[in-house]
Amino acid sequence: MPPLYRMLEVCVYSLTNFLPFLAMALYPFRRRLRFSPAVAAALVAVLTLLQMGLGLCAAFFTPGRGSLLSAVSTGLYAVFYFLAVRAYPGKTLFTLLMISNLANLVVIAAKCLEGQMFPALAVQSYRWSFALMMLAVEAVLFLPLLLYVRKVYTPAVEQETSGLAWRYLWLIPATFYLIWYYVIYGNTNLTGLEIALRPSSTIVLLFINTGAALVYYVVARLVLEQEKLVALQQKNYALAMQSLQYENLQERIAEARQAKHDVRHHIALLQDCLRRKDYDAMQAYLDRYQETLPDARQLQFCGNAAVNAVLSYFAQQAAAQQVEFSVKAQLPEYTGVADPDLAVLFGNLLENALTACMQEASPRIVVRITADAHTLCAAVDNTFTGTVRRTTGGFLSTKHAGLGLGTASVRSIAEKYHGVCRLEPRDGMFCASVLLELPQEKL
Repeated sequence: MPPLYRMLEVCVYSLTNFLPFLAMALYPFRRRLRFSPAVAAALVAVLTLLQMGLGLCAAFFTPGRGSLLSAVSTGLYAVFYFLAVRAYPGKTLFTLLMISNLANLVVIAAKCLEGQMFPALAVQSYRWSFALMMLAVEAVLFLPLLLYVRKVYTPAVEQETSGLAWRYLWLIPATFYLIWYYVIYGNTNLTGLEIALRPSSTIVLLFINTGAALVYYVVARLVLEQEKLVALQQKNYALAMQSLQYENLQERIAEARQAKHDVRHHIALLQDCLRRKDYDAMQAYLDRYQETLPDARQLQFCGNAAVNAVLSYFAQQAAAQQVEFSVKAQLPEYTGVADPDLAVLFGNLLENALTACMQEASPRIVVRITADAHTLCAAVDNTFTGTVRRTTGGFLSTKHAGLGLGTASVRSIAEKYHGVCRLEPRDGMFCASVLLELPQEKL
């Protein structure tokens, strides 16, 4: 049985080599954990105990199996991380590899410093001096890493993108991992301890990680700029919808003015028919006049001006394309959801529905919208008997190569309001359902 102080040294090393990096990996996804904070904390505690147990086994009870136990430790870490975080696999894998590269830099730098300051202890495994040097290196890296994760990386991964980019971005930290592993371990017959004690290993690894950090920064900034572009496209779409509704309103006003101007002529002609008792001519004239009246289709679908404008516009577009358009909307004037977001949400849903069902034999669109004090529920279903083209990030566009921006915008708005979006073909219909959580402070 090893001395108690040696077991404590191993446990302290396990903690310093595990908890700081786990916390840094979980921080960007703290709002996307699958478990409650209490459950997540309990799982972290269990995983920490397992890590310390594996460290004790590697140090005292299973000599010669350190590599195997290290692989088991890494596997447990990865399994927990992928189960705990609810995000695109590419995002979690990118984060995991990025933090792993940093952890390897910290371990090798700490061992190198231990060799310089405590040479007698450095050749021994898991001494207190190793944990002390790890804490020192982590303290130096803490502030710049925290600034990067909080200010740049977290906003990038919190964006609800299509996921296609993250399918490949994880290859960047994976490539850097392979590079430093080959440079450090691939061209030498030295042991791992001898390699770590060489200052040149730390210097090489520092340069590689510095270059990697610059690449990570550029990647995060590009993701943020892409999201700004998508947000701008959404605002432009909302403005376009408002402009179309304004033009439609102007046309109706002009039609009303023209009808008011012409009404005296109609009255004069009807009075002449009445004097002559030519009721057949009067009826024929009224029938012809009825056909020239402005469109009398429903203009008021709900109390919300932004949603009503979008519904009115697409109701007319559907009528022009001979598409049956049914709406049942119960939406108050104020919901807490920004009008541009409502316009983009329903504009994209209805535009996609109208485009998809125009080739159908009996095209039909059914819209249902309800809201209470806490949630807004919307369902837009359209006839569809074609083939849906899917990919991991969403649905492929039928208008151009790549992902459909409309569905990506809908998912983005659902994510913004902590809701869900479900798109699926079912029984000859394509069903789009969105649930939004209404901001309580704006009710």
